[in-house]
Amino acid sequence: MQRYRRALHNLLVARSGDKMGAVTWEISRKGGVHTHWQFLPVPAGLVKKGLVEAAFKVEAENEKYPTSFHTKDVGDGTGEKGADFFRVWIWMPSSDNSPMDGPVGGEDDDAEDKKGKEKCLVLNLNAEFRFDLQFGRRVMAKLLGLEGRMNWRDCAQSEEEEGADAEKFKEAFKRFDWALEE
Repeated sequence: MQRYRRALHNLLVARSGDKMGAVTWEISRKGGVHTHWQFLPVPAGLVKKGLVEAAFKVEAENEKYPTSFHTKDVGDGTGEKGADFFRVWIWMPSSDNSPMDGPVGGEDDDAEDKKGKEKCLVLNLNAEFRFDLQFGRRVMAKLLGLEGRMNWRDCAQSEEEEGADAEKFKEAFKRFDWALEE
């Protein structure tokens, strides 16, 4: 997953230069069926100004979550065995020379890769806490002024639209998709 995430960063750099950053979030629950990841390109200015980080922290505080975000790395993206957490990686292209500190998460990752800078925030969750699986989407929808898109059901595409978008993405991503080379 980390390799795909970095490949998506490379796609963003190739398509937008230093205009787009990215936010990736992961939900890992030991009682869950699987780990859940989402990736969202965002204007790099939101990252540079610290607005993405602040949005996640403020929303967790407003929701009175039992813990707060910290920058402890929790492993390589597959989650620590038995760990419950929400993790967010906030990435911006390196041509924007503002420093971001904190662990990047993942033993494959460099602290600062050649094409970007990244910060990793973690919110530990206890087994009893009912965590909203739409938390990351809700935070980003509010930040981007897209409140009408907080619930994915409210912005579903037809099969035809989804298929067309998938084909466009495949075409744009194929030169970055390392799995096609192996």
